[in-house]
Amino acid sequence: MPYHFGLKVLEGKRGLKLTRDKYAIVSNKNSFGVRFSRDIYADEAAKVYSDEWCETQLKDCLENYDLNMKYYSSLDHSEFNKEIEEFLKNNKDFKEVVDLNLYEGISGYYLMILDEYSQLYVGTSYNIKNRIRQHWNKSKQFDRLLFPMGNVDSSKLSIDSFRALDTTRIYVHITEDTYSKEDDYINQFSSEFIANRMSGGKIEGGLIQAISMMKTRDL
Repeated sequence: MPYHFGLKVLEGKRGLKLTRDKYAIVSNKNSFGVRFSRDIYADEAAKVYSDEWCETQLKDCLENYDLNMKYYSSLDHSEFNKEIEEFLKNNKDFKEVVDLNLYEGISGYYLMILDEYSQLYVGTSYNIKNRIRQHWNKSKQFDRLLFPMGNVDSSKLSIDSFRALDTTRIYVHITEDTYSKEDDYINQFSSEFIANRMSGGKIEGGLIQAISMMKTRDL
């Protein structure tokens, strides 16, 4: 069983690295708990999507996946590294992580670096170890792969779609002052390198607030 940053990582049904064939696993369950367009459901309670919707969603998700991969391949990795170096120079509280077990129950901010894709994710948590492990172990629900739904040409891939071994570096700033600086840290990087699909800060207003905080890119 492999270890990554000191943690055991399980391959599971989606593997240890992101791949196209395991990216969009079809599910007809409505994960939102609300009804959108009436004609996309197979039942009156809007708990189950129709087969037609699932087919379209799969096609759209894979098209979006391909567009994102093409976008990543166009990025300048040396410039990506320069921005990280500049960020670390200006934010000296961020330290590189070797063993995530040292951050059990520790609050603060974290950077997850995905070198293969020239992408990084800025996050904050009251338990950094557990939060990063959640990113690795969770899978974005099938109906949430596109954000918002149907957004093929500008939806970013979710950080939760990447797998454990896609994270090649981690930096952490230990502090009890969580959330307040998350957006500031995000904005210190060029948008082309940011994997975050939303602006920083707490989401307390549900789906409406989440949509207002949405970050997209032209693919």
